[in-house]
Amino acid sequence: MGLKIVTVLVRILEGMFVLGSIGSFIVLILTGIEDLKMLLGREEENHS
Repeated sequence: MGLKIVTVLVRILEGMFVLGSIGSFIVLILTGIEDLKMLLGREEENHS
């Protein structure tokens, strides 16, 4: 019985880890897009 509880807890922790990793990846992508927009915006301002 105790082994089943440990197994379920490990699966829950694995799921939380996967969701956290996916969330971090999404944040990195969105931050990179914002940085690119800022860099491209600065270049356009300098040319005009």
